[in-house]
Amino acid sequence: MTQARSVSPATVVAAVLAASIVVRAQAPAAPQVRFPAQTAPAGVPAASEDDVHVKAGVTCESCHGPTQPGSTGAAPVYAPIRRTGIASLCARCHANASYMRQFAPQVRVDQYAQYQTSVHGQQMAKGNEQVATCSDCHQAHGIQQVRDTRSPVAPSNVARTCARCHADADRMAPFGRSPDVFDKWSGSVHASALLERGDTSAPTCSTCHGSHGATPPGVDEVANVCAQCHVREAELFRASPKKVVFETMGQADCLVCHGNHAIARPDDSWIGFESPAVCATCHDETTGGAEVIRTVGQGLRGLRRDVDAAADLVRHAEEAGVLVKDGHLALAAAREAHVRLRVLVHAFATPPFDEVLTEGRAAVESAREAGNAGLAELQFRRTGLAVATLFIIGFLITLFVKIRRLPPIER
Repeated sequence: MTQARSVSPATVVAAVLAASIVVRAQAPAAPQVRFPAQTAPAGVPAASEDDVHVKAGVTCESCHGPTQPGSTGAAPVYAPIRRTGIASLCARCHANASYMRQFAPQVRVDQYAQYQTSVHGQQMAKGNEQVATCSDCHQAHGIQQVRDTRSPVAPSNVARTCARCHADADRMAPFGRSPDVFDKWSGSVHASALLERGDTSAPTCSTCHGSHGATPPGVDEVANVCAQCHVREAELFRASPKKVVFETMGQADCLVCHGNHAIARPDDSWIGFESPAVCATCHDETTGGAEVIRTVGQGLRGLRRDVDAAADLVRHAEEAGVLVKDGHLALAAAREAHVRLRVLVHAFATPPFDEVLTEGRAAVESAREAGNAGLAELQFRRTGLAVATLFIIGFLITLFVKIRRLPPIER
């Protein structure tokens, strides 16, 4: 049995100091700058307890440098960091692949390079401190992982984070930017999917504009941005005659009909020649493409109307107690066909549209037949029940008469 060795307190202190020297050597070098001293902001230590940097062993000195004269153990004083130097300071670690690999090998290390290409980075390079830098979006202290719902750059929080600047009219005025973007997006189908249904794949600001390399998409880039999600629609549009027309007009493909931030849920009323039809913005019944607009609009609205009527029929039969599983399956197929038709609108042609419309109408007819069959079965049951009821009543009457004719019981 081996005897445990006793370790003196001095040895423990020496080991801790040696370990701290090794960690400090691996940590990013502190910026060698001397700004007017300031005390650490109130609340910073508490906010930093759950900070990813604290967990990684990064200290205050790693970013702010050594404490300044007048510091005490309870109230350290550090040099502030100029806004124009924040991004490059963050890049000392986040652009260092070998360093970042120690903590998160999958994390990209090109954020700073992207930031320099962005409108924010270009303005900051010119000395304009009114634009966003790293700490504006990620915070300076108390930073969480992007996937953490508490993070300002988590999908559900990105738009509100951007709105802190982009919804500020005074701040946007010098840049000629509209401050109503957040309000428009908040009423969109994208915001509804993200904030109400919790669909984190729904588009938010960074989805379309980028995050570190944030730049408004140009006319030639809009379709590529939308195509990240709406792949089939983009394919159909690029093969359609409208693609050439919009290019000739210098129009940004998808934005012509859908707009940009206030994206509304598609509606069949968009296809036609009267308001609120989107087509009516450029077309009337005498212009080219009028027949396609008429065919597509009538087909969409007609199928929707037929689906609703068939659904009412199937529902009526089901509420009456008849099993109409086939009817529900047919309705699902009809509704799917209607969704496909809305996608095929982007082909701006009738042949592919007519084919799916025929499938949808056939499915509606199957649903209608199932509903009618259910109601016919219900009628059969009712008739059978009525006959059985009459038979029973007749039997009871006969039995009653028979009993009345029986001789009295002698006592």
